[in-house]
Amino acid sequence: MSDSVTAPTPIPKKRCTIYIDAFNWYYGIFVNRPDWKWLNIQSYFEALRLDEEVVGIRFFTAIVQPQVHVSPKRDRQKRYLTALKSMHKVEVILGKYQERTVTCQAGACPRHLEYRVGEEKKTDVNIAVRLIDDAINHRTESMVIVSADSDLEPAVEWVRKNHPTIKVSVYIPALPEELNLRRNDNYQRMQVNCRLLPLADIPRHLLPATVTLPDGTTVQRPAPSA
Repeated sequence: MSDSVTAPTPIPKKRCTIYIDAFNWYYGIFVNRPDWKWLNIQSYFEALRLDEEVVGIRFFTAIVQPQVHVSPKRDRQKRYLTALKSMHKVEVILGKYQERTVTCQAGACPRHLEYRVGEEKKTDVNIAVRLIDDAINHRTESMVIVSADSDLEPAVEWVRKNHPTIKVSVYIPALPEELNLRRNDNYQRMQVNCRLLPLADIPRHLLPATVTLPDGTTVQRPAPSA
Protein backbone atom coordinates (compact mmCIF):
# COMPACT_ATOMS: atom_id res chain seq x y z
CA MET A 1 0.00 0.00 0.00
CA SER A 2 1.12 3.51 -0.74
CA ASP A 3 2.11 5.79 2.13
CA SER A 4 1.42 8.92 0.09
CA VAL A 5 -0.06 11.84 2.01
CA THR A 6 -2.93 13.78 0.53
CA ALA A 7 -2.14 17.48 0.36
CA PRO A 8 -4.58 19.67 2.29
CA THR A 9 -7.13 21.53 0.21
CA PRO A 10 -6.09 25.19 0.02
CA ILE A 11 -8.47 27.66 1.62
CA PRO A 12 -10.06 29.78 -1.12
CA LYS A 13 -9.24 33.45 -1.02
CA LYS A 14 -11.95 35.98 -0.27
CA ARG A 15 -13.41 37.65 -3.33
CA CYS A 16 -12.40 41.31 -3.34
CA THR A 17 -13.95 44.19 -5.30
CA ILE A 18 -12.26 47.58 -5.71
CA TYR A 19 -14.29 50.80 -6.01
CA ILE A 20 -12.27 53.77 -7.31
CA ASP A 21 -13.52 57.35 -7.09
CA ALA A 22 -11.44 58.41 -10.10
CA PHE A 23 -11.67 62.20 -9.73
CA ASN A 24 -10.83 61.93 -6.04
CA TRP A 25 -7.80 59.78 -6.61
CA TYR A 26 -6.66 61.80 -9.62
CA TYR A 27 -6.62 65.09 -7.71
CA GLY A 28 -5.30 63.41 -4.56
CA ILE A 29 -2.29 61.82 -6.28
CA PHE A 30 -1.88 61.94 -10.03
CA VAL A 31 -2.33 65.64 -10.70
CA ASN A 32 0.94 66.02 -8.77
CA ARG A 33 2.54 62.88 -10.23
CA PRO A 34 1.80 62.94 -13.99
CA ASP A 35 4.47 60.27 -14.56
CA TRP A 36 2.16 57.80 -12.77
CA LYS A 37 -0.99 58.48 -14.80
CA TRP A 38 -0.54 55.54 -17.23
CA LEU A 39 -1.21 53.03 -14.46
CA ASN A 40 -2.26 49.40 -14.79
CA ILE A 41 -4.84 49.50 -12.01
CA GLN A 42 -5.55 45.78 -12.32
CA SER A 43 -2.02 44.56 -11.64
CA TYR A 44 -1.52 47.28 -9.01
CA PHE A 45 -4.53 46.27 -6.91
CA GLU A 46 -3.93 42.55 -7.41
CA ALA A 47 -0.45 43.06 -5.94
CA LEU A 48 -1.84 45.25 -3.17
CA ARG A 49 -4.41 42.61 -2.11
CA LEU A 50 -2.35 39.44 -2.40
CA ASP A 51 -4.33 37.65 0.34
CA GLU A 52 -7.57 38.12 -1.58
CA GLU A 53 -8.80 37.39 -5.10
CA VAL A 54 -9.57 40.65 -6.87
CA VAL A 55 -12.65 39.78 -8.94
CA GLY A 56 -13.60 43.27 -10.10
CA ILE A 57 -12.37 46.85 -10.25
CA ARG A 58 -15.07 49.47 -10.68
CA PHE A 59 -13.68 52.78 -11.97
CA PHE A 60 -16.14 55.66 -11.42
CA THR A 61 -15.49 58.81 -13.44
CA ALA A 62 -17.00 61.35 -15.86
CA ILE A 63 -15.80 62.58 -19.24
CA VAL A 64 -14.30 66.03 -18.66
CA GLN A 65 -15.14 69.16 -20.65
CA PRO A 66 -17.83 67.49 -22.80
CA GLN A 67 -19.07 70.80 -24.24
CA VAL A 68 -15.63 71.98 -25.41
CA HIS A 69 -14.95 71.41 -29.09
CA VAL A 70 -11.21 70.84 -28.63
CA SER A 71 -9.97 69.54 -25.28
CA PRO A 72 -6.49 67.97 -24.92
CA LYS A 73 -7.38 67.10 -21.33
CA ARG A 74 -10.47 65.17 -22.47
CA ASP A 75 -8.47 63.45 -25.22
CA ARG A 76 -5.86 62.27 -22.70
CA GLN A 77 -8.58 60.99 -20.39
CA LYS A 78 -10.33 59.09 -23.18
CA ARG A 79 -7.04 57.54 -24.22
CA TYR A 80 -6.52 56.19 -20.71
CA LEU A 81 -10.09 54.91 -20.49
CA THR A 82 -9.46 53.09 -23.76
CA ALA A 83 -6.30 51.56 -22.31
CA LEU A 84 -8.34 50.26 -19.37
CA LYS A 85 -10.23 48.03 -21.83
CA SER A 86 -7.12 45.84 -21.92
CA MET A 87 -7.86 44.80 -18.31
CA HIS A 88 -10.66 42.25 -18.12
CA LYS A 89 -11.46 42.91 -14.46
CA VAL A 90 -11.96 46.66 -14.91
CA GLU A 91 -15.40 48.20 -15.43
CA VAL A 92 -15.76 51.94 -16.13
CA ILE A 93 -18.93 53.55 -14.74
CA LEU A 94 -19.58 57.05 -16.06
CA GLY A 95 -21.28 59.91 -14.27
CA LYS A 96 -21.71 63.46 -15.56
CA TYR A 97 -19.35 66.42 -15.77
CA GLN A 98 -20.84 69.87 -15.27
CA GLU A 99 -19.44 73.38 -15.12
CA ARG A 100 -20.75 76.10 -12.85
CA THR A 101 -20.00 79.77 -12.41
CA VAL A 102 -18.15 80.73 -9.22
CA THR A 103 -17.71 84.28 -7.93
CA CYS A 104 -14.42 85.14 -6.28
CA GLN A 105 -15.08 86.12 -2.65
CA ALA A 106 -11.46 86.59 -1.55
CA GLY A 107 -10.44 89.91 -0.04
CA ALA A 108 -7.78 90.32 -2.71
CA CYS A 109 -10.49 90.07 -5.37
CA PRO A 110 -12.53 93.27 -4.85
CA ARG A 111 -14.10 93.11 -8.32
CA HIS A 112 -15.74 89.73 -7.52
CA LEU A 113 -14.60 88.17 -10.75
CA GLU A 114 -16.51 85.17 -12.03
CA TYR A 115 -14.94 82.04 -13.43
CA ARG A 116 -16.05 78.57 -14.50
CA VAL A 117 -15.14 75.43 -12.58
CA GLY A 118 -15.87 71.85 -13.51
CA GLU A 119 -17.24 69.20 -11.17
CA GLU A 120 -18.42 65.65 -11.53
CA LYS A 121 -21.91 64.51 -10.69
CA LYS A 122 -23.36 61.12 -9.71
CA THR A 123 -20.05 59.44 -8.78
CA ASP A 124 -20.78 59.17 -5.05
CA VAL A 125 -24.32 57.97 -5.80
CA ASN A 126 -23.07 55.44 -8.35
CA ILE A 127 -20.50 54.07 -5.89
CA ALA A 128 -23.08 53.82 -3.10
CA VAL A 129 -25.52 51.98 -5.36
CA ARG A 130 -22.88 49.47 -6.45
CA LEU A 131 -21.72 48.89 -2.87
CA ILE A 132 -25.23 48.07 -1.75
CA ASP A 133 -26.08 46.04 -4.86
CA ASP A 134 -22.90 43.96 -4.60
CA ALA A 135 -23.59 43.32 -0.92
CA ILE A 136 -27.21 42.28 -1.46
CA ASN A 137 -26.28 39.95 -4.31
CA HIS A 138 -23.30 38.38 -2.48
CA ARG A 139 -20.82 39.24 -5.24
CA THR A 140 -17.90 39.88 -2.91
CA GLU A 141 -16.56 39.20 0.58
CA SER A 142 -14.23 42.20 0.68
CA MET A 143 -14.89 45.77 -0.46
CA VAL A 144 -12.01 48.19 -0.99
CA ILE A 145 -13.03 51.82 -1.49
CA VAL A 146 -10.49 54.27 -2.89
CA SER A 147 -11.82 57.70 -2.00
CA ALA A 148 -11.58 60.45 0.61
CA ASP A 149 -15.17 61.52 0.00
CA SER A 150 -17.15 61.52 3.25
CA ASP A 151 -20.40 61.30 1.24
CA LEU A 152 -19.75 57.56 0.94
CA GLU A 153 -19.89 57.00 4.69
CA PRO A 154 -23.67 56.30 4.85
CA ALA A 155 -23.37 53.54 2.23
CA VAL A 156 -20.37 52.03 4.02
CA GLU A 157 -22.26 52.14 7.32
CA TRP A 158 -25.24 50.39 5.68
CA VAL A 159 -23.02 47.57 4.43
CA ARG A 160 -21.36 47.19 7.83
CA LYS A 161 -24.74 47.05 9.59
CA ASN A 162 -26.62 44.79 7.17
CA HIS A 163 -23.77 42.58 5.92
CA PRO A 164 -21.26 42.46 8.79
CA THR A 165 -19.41 39.48 7.27
CA ILE A 166 -18.23 41.67 4.38
CA LYS A 167 -14.84 43.17 5.09
CA VAL A 168 -14.75 46.87 4.20
CA SER A 169 -11.50 48.80 3.75
CA VAL A 170 -10.92 52.40 2.69
CA TYR A 171 -7.77 53.74 1.04
CA ILE A 172 -7.32 57.51 1.10
CA PRO A 173 -5.76 58.65 -2.21
CA ALA A 174 -3.31 61.31 -1.10
CA LEU A 175 0.39 62.04 -1.02
CA PRO A 176 2.08 61.28 2.34
CA GLU A 177 2.52 64.95 3.24
CA GLU A 178 -1.27 65.40 3.16
CA LEU A 179 -2.09 62.55 5.53
CA ASN A 180 -2.68 64.83 8.52
CA LEU A 181 -5.29 66.75 6.51
CA ARG A 182 -7.44 63.64 6.01
CA ARG A 183 -9.85 62.71 8.81
CA ASN A 184 -11.15 59.17 9.19
CA ASP A 185 -12.87 59.36 12.58
CA ASN A 186 -16.22 58.06 11.29
CA TYR A 187 -14.66 55.07 9.58
CA GLN A 188 -12.83 54.20 12.80
CA ARG A 189 -16.15 54.37 14.64
CA MET A 190 -17.57 51.87 12.11
CA GLN A 191 -14.51 49.64 12.65
CA VAL A 192 -13.51 50.10 9.02
CA ASN A 193 -9.81 49.89 8.23
CA CYS A 194 -8.98 53.32 6.74
CA ARG A 195 -5.47 54.31 5.75
CA LEU A 196 -3.39 56.09 3.14
CA LEU A 197 -3.20 54.34 -0.23
CA PRO A 198 0.28 52.74 -0.55
CA LEU A 199 2.13 54.45 -3.39
CA ALA A 200 5.62 52.94 -3.38
CA ASP A 201 4.82 50.18 -5.89
CA ILE A 202 3.01 52.34 -8.45
CA PRO A 203 6.09 52.74 -10.70
CA ARG A 204 6.24 48.93 -11.04
CA HIS A 205 2.73 48.80 -12.49
CA LEU A 206 2.84 51.35 -15.29
CA LEU A 207 1.48 50.30 -18.65
CA PRO A 208 3.76 50.02 -21.68
CA ALA A 209 3.79 53.03 -24.01
CA THR A 210 1.71 51.04 -26.49
CA VAL A 211 -1.23 49.04 -25.13
CA THR A 212 -2.85 46.32 -27.21
CA LEU A 213 -6.61 45.95 -26.77
CA PRO A 214 -8.60 42.69 -26.97
CA ASP A 215 -9.70 43.50 -30.54
CA GLY A 216 -6.08 43.84 -31.67
CA THR A 217 -6.06 47.64 -31.94
CA THR A 218 -3.58 49.71 -29.94
CA VAL A 219 -3.58 52.91 -27.92
CA GLN A 220 -0.54 55.10 -27.26
CA ARG A 221 0.40 56.75 -24.02
CA PRO A 222 0.04 60.56 -24.21
CA ALA A 223 3.16 62.71 -24.27
CA PRO A 224 5.04 62.79 -20.91
CA SER A 225 4.28 66.47 -20.49
CA ALA A 226 0.54 65.77 -20.57
